[in-house]
Amino acid sequence: MNINVNDENLDLRTRRMHKLLFDTLIDLLTEKNFNDIRISDICDKAMIHRTTFYKHFEDKFQLLDFMLRQLIQDFEKKSLQYTSEDNPNQYYANLFKLLLEHMRENKKMYTIGLLNNGSAMKMLQKIVLQCIKSKLEFDVTNGAKFIVPIDIIAEFYSPALVYSAGEWLEEGMIVPIEHMVQYCDIIANALQKNRQSL
Repeated sequence: MNINVNDENLDLRTRRMHKLLFDTLIDLLTEKNFNDIRISDICDKAMIHRTTFYKHFEDKFQLLDFMLRQLIQDFEKKSLQYTSEDNPNQYYANLFKLLLEHMRENKKMYTIGLLNNGSAMKMLQKIVLQCIKSKLEFDVTNGAKFIVPIDIIAEFYSPALVYSAGEWLEEGMIVPIEHMVQYCDIIANALQKNRQSL
């Protein structure tokens, strides 16, 4: 089952059910690690039958993928809104800032439910990777030329963003978000130096 989180063809009942399960998983992740969450926990908290859950998702991993994709797609839209045409690298700093702010606002969900779960963090890294790769491909179609292949840039950059955000949260968010974003911007500008105009 392949679920598009932005599929406007989904009927209202389906979208409401997806949101209910999405919100339920977020609540459960503030209480326990993702590994310890069972389908029955999700169904009990959402007050639905297991058969209803399986009409929408194959398993809890697909639900988590849905939840993370929706979050990152929201970040991506906002990042693009705040990115000026003359500074495309601003996109990465914006994306990083939104991720850090979300982690700060949902600290329990990340520290209890996600950060100590390898499969969940790999899933998040994969989604961020796809997001960054898509942006790099967009830059290429708009005249940017990279010395380093964009697949390698995306594969290097996305785990770095997710890992450093997770470490920042686990170490008590001592470094201000503004400084973290500045560091991200410095790295993005270093990548900019590896770009050449066509």
